[in-house]
Amino acid sequence: MSPAGQQEGRIRPGLTAAIAAAAAVAVAYGACDSPARVKPWRHAPDPADEASRAPRSAALAHDEAGVAIRGERAHTLRVHVDAEVRALNPLVSPSLWTRRITLGPVFETLIRYLPPEGGAGAGPGRYAPGLARSWRIAPSGREIVLELEPGVTFHDGRPLTSLDVQFSLDAVRDPRRNVDHLRPLLADIESVELITARSLRLRLYRPDGWVLRALAEVPIVPMAIYDGSLAAGGRVVGSGPWQLASFKNGVVHLTRWGKYWGKAPDIADVEFVYQPDAAEALTAAKRGELDVVPALIPAHWPEQASAPGIASSFAPLALKPPRFRYLAFDCSGAPTDDVRVRQAISLLVDRKGLAKDALDGLARPVAGPVWPGGPGDGASPPPPALDPAAAGRLLDDAGWRDSDGDGLRDRDGQRLRLDVVLVETEGAAPGKKLEPDREQILAPLRRAGIAVDLRFGSEAVVLNRLRAGDFDVALLEWSGMVDGDLSPLVETDGAWNVGRCSSKRIDRALADLREVWEPGSRVPLTGELAAAIAETWPIAGVVAAEPQGLVHRRVRGVVVWDGWIDLRALSLAGG
Repeated sequence: MSPAGQQEGRIRPGLTAAIAAAAAVAVAYGACDSPARVKPWRHAPDPADEASRAPRSAALAHDEAGVAIRGERAHTLRVHVDAEVRALNPLVSPSLWTRRITLGPVFETLIRYLPPEGGAGAGPGRYAPGLARSWRIAPSGREIVLELEPGVTFHDGRPLTSLDVQFSLDAVRDPRRNVDHLRPLLADIESVELITARSLRLRLYRPDGWVLRALAEVPIVPMAIYDGSLAAGGRVVGSGPWQLASFKNGVVHLTRWGKYWGKAPDIADVEFVYQPDAAEALTAAKRGELDVVPALIPAHWPEQASAPGIASSFAPLALKPPRFRYLAFDCSGAPTDDVRVRQAISLLVDRKGLAKDALDGLARPVAGPVWPGGPGDGASPPPPALDPAAAGRLLDDAGWRDSDGDGLRDRDGQRLRLDVVLVETEGAAPGKKLEPDREQILAPLRRAGIAVDLRFGSEAVVLNRLRAGDFDVALLEWSGMVDGDLSPLVETDGAWNVGRCSSKRIDRALADLREVWEPGSRVPLTGELAAAIAETWPIAGVVAAEPQGLVHRRVRGVVVWDGWIDLRALSLAGG
């Protein structure tokens, strides 16, 4: 299962100033699961009980709240949340934090997708029973029969039946329900049929091994609660090991459910604490009021991690989300219809310098969407090094030379000019100096004799440009789930293949991946996909996010997978 909530791949038009923890959907180099731009820190509401209005010392109230928090420390894990959680519904437009809080702890999936020993990058993941105790794939590959775990009940006492599963899957598949973040994952399911109260059959339009991966992402909800409206009137009723105890004053409190059907978690209570001021969150961690701080302030890392009171009590936490920034090329017209031009542009990107300098070391160079623990989980070609000389030779071979000595390349009387699409960032206006990360990508293109025309717009305007093919190069970000189907991104006619690039080798690799049902068998095929992308350059990977956080040393069993940690695997030392 993917507690991090990386659903189907999401494209975002934008390259932003910082890679931190996470939160959104597709937009142009300005978004995905992290604040693309650093926003002013605001102060969270006083955690003290607001019901008490008598005049009192603010410092005293804060200290009393801290004493109460520390008094429950032996049985409570407290997690810092850096974005306000407005709802706890995993189906209706959930934020990243909504999915982290609910998917796994509160709501469960039919299949669990577990990490290898050692977490992301240590090998392929593996499927394990969830609410489905077993599944059987027909020889044709077009039917999956699921047997449900007996004795499972929801938090309201109702038993889980195949009718709840059918309802949940059909709700996701129904476009009228607007479960847009999950619906593409189930596109190859033709029907969901009941067999008995504890078994059901999925009929597929075609054999598709990705359906099992999808079943590890879709939360199963009780039909009796969610049928009238998926919002369920704000009710939160799942089958997971924790149930919602309270949600107030910016704190989501989950408590261990005593009637859980499986192995009970070691930690009795989990609290997710909203605090938008990162400095205040770090102070709370020093006071012993937080156990997990997923992301530190980029500009002050790694100094924060080695500060007094932190290094002795906290260990580093690297979440490694399957999220990366890349360049998308329009392959339908000159000049980027020529693979030599696309490769030259890629060789003009200083990935190493970008990750180290502009992104504060909180990113690392990548060649594309495939790396161990990435959106494509497998071996990847090494990221291309900055090589202006090789880029120049490729442009020369493509006929783009500086024929008149004016410093700009031309061919047949036309200058080599690129329309580069960018999202307007908050507080910036066209014509002003670009953010360092964007400028670090574009400046080498100009030095190579390429005229760069910037095309700014809102997220909606940029997405319209992409869909219309009105660009040469776009700076984008892809946020998916580990070991996900990359067909939407690079397959011919893929929904997010905005450059309309086509490669028989890529399409063949994707087709081969679709026929595989087990994660371990996908690894060599994913390597072939990475090689095919490196051959034709429909996109050029730039950097992958590597946010750095902290986890208290009393927390045991931390394994990072899919950009988050499995809370049910954790325990507290001395707890």
